[in-house]
Amino acid sequence: PALSQRFADALPHARLVNFYGASEASGDSLHAVADGPDVAAGTPIWNTHVHVLDAALRPVPPGVPGEIHLTGTGLARGYLHRPALTAERFVADPYGAPGERMYRTGDLGRQRPDGVVEYLGRIDDQVKIHGVRIELGEVQAALLAHPGVDRAAVAVREDTPGRKQLVAYAVPAPGTEPDPAQLRRFLRERLPRFMVPAAAVLLDALPLTANGKLDRRALPAPDVTAPEGGRAPGSPPEELMSALFAEILGLSAVGADDGFFDLGGDSLLAARLISRVRTVFGADPGIRALFDAQTPAGLLRTLHEASTTTTDALDVLLPLRARGSRPPLFCVHPASGISWPYAGLLRHLHDRPVIGLQARGLTEPGARPATIDAMAADYLDRIRTVQPTGPYHLLGWSFGGAVAHAMATRLQQQGQKVAFLALLDAAPLQVDPDRVLPRHTARDVAFLFADAVSPGTAHRGLDPARAADILRGQGSALAALLEEPLVTAVAQTLTDNTRLRWYTFRPAVYEGDLLLFKAEPERGEAHWPAEAWQPYVSGTVHTHDARCEHGHMMQPHALDRIGPVLAAALAGTAPAPYEPVPPTHLRSRT
Repeated sequence: PALSQRFADALPHARLVNFYGASEASGDSLHAVADGPDVAAGTPIWNTHVHVLDAALRPVPPGVPGEIHLTGTGLARGYLHRPALTAERFVADPYGAPGERMYRTGDLGRQRPDGVVEYLGRIDDQVKIHGVRIELGEVQAALLAHPGVDRAAVAVREDTPGRKQLVAYAVPAPGTEPDPAQLRRFLRERLPRFMVPAAAVLLDALPLTANGKLDRRALPAPDVTAPEGGRAPGSPPEELMSALFAEILGLSAVGADDGFFDLGGDSLLAARLISRVRTVFGADPGIRALFDAQTPAGLLRTLHEASTTTTDALDVLLPLRARGSRPPLFCVHPASGISWPYAGLLRHLHDRPVIGLQARGLTEPGARPATIDAMAADYLDRIRTVQPTGPYHLLGWSFGGAVAHAMATRLQQQGQKVAFLALLDAAPLQVDPDRVLPRHTARDVAFLFADAVSPGTAHRGLDPARAADILRGQGSALAALLEEPLVTAVAQTLTDNTRLRWYTFRPAVYEGDLLLFKAEPERGEAHWPAEAWQPYVSGTVHTHDARCEHGHMMQPHALDRIGPVLAAALAGTAPAPYEPVPPTHLRSRT
C-alpha cells in the first residue's frame, strides 16, 4: 500500500496494475488497478477462476480469510519427479467439471462482496495463540492502514518460555512519529481483542534477508519492562493488585485500568493470576471475574462487590488483607500516620490477615492523642473489634515501633498474651522534652513519599505536585495523598507524632523476645545499637540487618529480605485457634 501511494503521488496520471499469481498457474492469475493505498490481488484473468476456501475446501463468506485456490487452463501438470508434492498442492476442484483440478497457493486471502480478492499473506503466517487462530497478514494490513506507518510486520515471539505473544513492528512514515501505545489503540478499534498485539515496536527499517524478504529472526524483542503507562493505582489494594498483574505478565508495572489480555495475558496466565489473588487477598474471585473485569481496578471491584461491607482508605483500621486462617498481624504506621506501604508484605505472609493502624488525626484533627500511651490504648480498643482476645501479633515501623511496643506492654498488663512483636528500625530514644523540633510542611511529606518509593534521586525541595507525578510514574497510590487537604493533614500528623516520640515515650518492659530489623545509618543521623532495646525487653532481641536505609524499608528489595524472616518468625509462634469477628465494617479497601 505504501509503495502504491508513493507511485500515485509521483505519477498522478499513470495507472498502476497489480498482478497476482504463481508459477504453478503460469505466472499471472489475478489483476487489479491500484487506487492509491488500496492494492488488491484482484479478479481472475481470462480462463482462470479463483476460490477462497477453508481447510475443508468449503467456500468462506465474503470478508472471511481463507486459502486462495486457482483453477483454469493455466495450471501446470505438477512438479517434475515430485508426485507427493503434486498430489498435495494440485487437488480435485469440487466446484468444477469432473476431472478439473485446482492449485492450493498457500496464500491467505479474502473475497470482497464485489468478487475482488485481497491478499493477506501466507498460510504459514497463520498462527495459534491462546488457542485462537490468527492471520498475521490481517493484523499487518490493519497496522498499515495507520497514516503514520510506512512499513509493518507482525510476528509471534516466545521470549519467555511457554508464553507466546503477538508483537507488531512498524516503520514510521516520513515526517511522522507514531506512538506505540497509540498504534495499539488504533488496532484495538479495528481488530478483535485476541488479534491485538501485546506490544508495538518502532524500527528505522525492517530487517531483510539477502534476497529481500523479511528476516523475522532479526526482529528485536519488545521492551516488556516499559509498559505504556496508564492511571496510577489510587489505593493500597489497587497498587497491590496492579503489582500482581505485573508479576504474572512479566512487566515492571501495570496501570490500574490496563487490560490483562491487552498486555499479553492468556488463559494459563489468568489461572496463575487468580491463584495469586486468592493467596494475597484471601478471596477467590474466580477466573470468570478476570475475563469480565480485565483490569486491576475492575477485578478489585469484583472482590469488593462480593462483600456487603464498606470502609475508607484513611480509617484507623486499614485491612490490607481482611481474611485468613491465622491470627492477624497488626501493623502500626510510621510518623506519617499512613500504613499503606505495609501492603508489600502480603506476598510474603500467606493466609494471614494483615491490618494496618493509621493515625486518627488524618481524618479527625481534634482527636489527636496527647501521648504515645494514649495512642496505644486507642489502637487496642480498635483491634479488639477484630480480635477480642490474644494471642496478638504486632509490628511497627519507625515511630510505629514505639507504639507497637507500648501496645504490647499494655496488653500484657491487662493479662492478654502477645505472641509476636517485631520492630522495623524503631530506635528506643529517651524522652527529651527540651528538644526543639521543626514543624513539617507539605514539601517534607512530598520528599518523604518520593524518596520512599523512588530512592537514589534527589527529591528534597520538590513541591507536592511534582512529587505526585513521580509517584504516579512509579505506580504508587501515595500520589493521592499529596493533594490538599490530605497533604496538610499528613504534614500535621508527621509533626505531632515526631513530638509524641521525643516528648512522651517512656517504655515499660516487654515480657518476651523482640524481633528487630536494623536499617543502615543514614548520613548525618546518629547511630544507635540494637542492644539499646534490651532494657525494655525481658527476653532476647533478635536482630537482622535490613541492608537498606530507614525510609526504604518498604521497598521491594528490602521486603524480599524482611518478609521471609517475618513469615518464618510468625510461623514459629503458638498456632492458637483464630476465629475472626464477623466484620461489620472491615474488608480490603479501594
